[in-house]
Amino acid sequence: MINLRKSRFLSPNVNTMPDLAEFMTTQEAAEKLGFNARSIPYMIKTKTLEGVRFGRAWLVSRKSVKDYLDKTKGMSKNDPRRKTLK
Repeated sequence: MINLRKSRFLSPNVNTMPDLAEFMTTQEAAEKLGFNARSIPYMIKTKTLEGVRFGRAWLVSRKSVKDYLDKTKGMSKNDPRRKTLK
């Protein structure tokens, strides 16, 4: 049996749960932004949105979604200027 506490592969802070009041799921972010849920992890990876990966799931910062909505207010969903916002 492996002692996970003393394992050299795991650090003591692995997978600590983030504060869920500050984050939303990719599905919630997609609904709020009007995008497909599959595009949200790409937006996180390109630093358009802020988020963290917890296990297999991505959690998106509520603040970054609000900031993105403020920056893109009045723009079309397909406006090319949206891609330059970071």
